[in-house]
Amino acid sequence: MADKTGKSSRQKWGDRWQIAVIILLCVAVAVLEFVPVTYVQDEVRNDLLSDSVPLLVGSVAVIWLMIRGKSGLFGKPVKLLWFLPCLIIAVDNFPFYSYFTGKSQLYHTEAADWALFALYCAGVGVFEECVFRGILFPLMAGYFTPDKKGFLKTYFLSSVLFGAMHLFNLFAGAGGGAILQAGYSTLTGGLFAYALIKTKNIFFCAFAHGLYDFCGLMLPMLGGGTRFDAPTVAIMAVVSVAVAAFVLHAVFTYPEQERKELYARLGFGADRALPQAEEEKREEKPSGDGEIKK
Repeated sequence: MADKTGKSSRQKWGDRWQIAVIILLCVAVAVLEFVPVTYVQDEVRNDLLSDSVPLLVGSVAVIWLMIRGKSGLFGKPVKLLWFLPCLIIAVDNFPFYSYFTGKSQLYHTEAADWALFALYCAGVGVFEECVFRGILFPLMAGYFTPDKKGFLKTYFLSSVLFGAMHLFNLFAGAGGGAILQAGYSTLTGGLFAYALIKTKNIFFCAFAHGLYDFCGLMLPMLGGGTRFDAPTVAIMAVVSVAVAAFVLHAVFTYPEQERKELYARLGFGADRALPQAEEEKREEKPSGDGEIKK
């Protein structure tokens, strides 16, 4: 009895210090986000580091939360061919026509610039995907019913919330651009959620997100010029519509067995309702005389 009590006490203390560390990491993110820090003299590199450090610290905190939530999204990925549409959209986010016709160009092309820019994009991908697809998606999946209707609610609402999060850029002076960003971020949120339900691995979501930002932010952060001329927008629109149609079809026809496998991996109690739903489903099956079993 004493051993059990001691073990329970040690477990409680372990939980407390882990929670305390997570809280401290979140406080550190807030401080690093709002307190200016000079890491290097080069302005572009310093801006990249100033944006990257809070994201990396925050990523440690949210990954820790996912581990505490018993997430299985760090396991072996599956159905990797279905990940191809995510790569197509990510690469299509680079304005090829504008760049190769000389309307835009890169200025900061040293190895250190590329490394810090890649670090920043990776930080955005890991942090935001762990928050929205690694934590919010499972919590919503556990809140709604585990049937197809509940799955679709989780998929679409989590994507809308991901887009709405970008409205906070209004407070940073983004103006109407923040509203536009919220709109297309809702669509990309749906794409990254698609990556989750197909690969069942959070790092593939993060990779798609990071690559999307790498291709889309390369010119604004490392170069300049005209990004979105008419041909560039037309190419992006055609590719996006084609991929969106494919993704929506995959979501609406998502097999029941895959949904069960997904919920079993999500963690945060998302799989608790599965046995109950199966029991209710068995009880509602018609008996031999055509009556519903109760």
